Amino acid sequence: MSPPSRHTDEINRFLRAQIDPGENVLASGTGVEPRRSSTDISTEATDFFLVTPRRLLWSPTWEPRHRASLEFDAVSSWSDGMQYHRYALAMTHDAIERIAWAPEHRVLWFEWGDTEELRHQTRTILHFSSRGTHVAEALRSQFERRRVAKGVPLAFQEVPREERTAAAVLVARRRWRDRLRP
Repeated sequence: MSPPSRHTDEINRFLRAQIDPGENVLASGTGVEPRRSSTDISTEATDFFLVTPRRLLWSPTWEPRHRASLEFDAVSSWSDGMQYHRYALAMTHDAIERIAWAPEHRVLWFEWGDTEELRHQTRTILHFSSRGTHVAEALRSQFERRRVAKGVPLAFQEVPREERTAAAVLVARRRWRDRLRP
């Protein structure tokens, strides 16, 4: 088993141990909660999510102490959006308290180093590889079931493919067999 798979299995077992007896799992999978706001939807899959009928639990695969739990009854509104094929879901909710990554040093706009801080957050944004992931579908169905207000769709800048790939260079090389023929 590869190290990423091993970490995913470990965090899956860890989060399942956090759920109450009789609380069943509706969906589980990977995605990402970005460290900071961005105009792009990240493609990294560094967090593991577990959806139950009552709440969402998640944690980075590399640091279980940074786990978070959000009761669906605490969510006041949600929005979603797409950028290319990637999907983002934003939730506004009552404050949750959690340990999170933070830069150790900050001077003007420069940040460096790694440390942890206690964070009180009232908005959570989650990114998924596509709209159809099991976790994203389970979250939307829980919000719809509870009649949580849906906000304005998230808007992300989309750059035409020609501009995104303009810097990509493809070098055509002849196969070595083709070089031998006259």
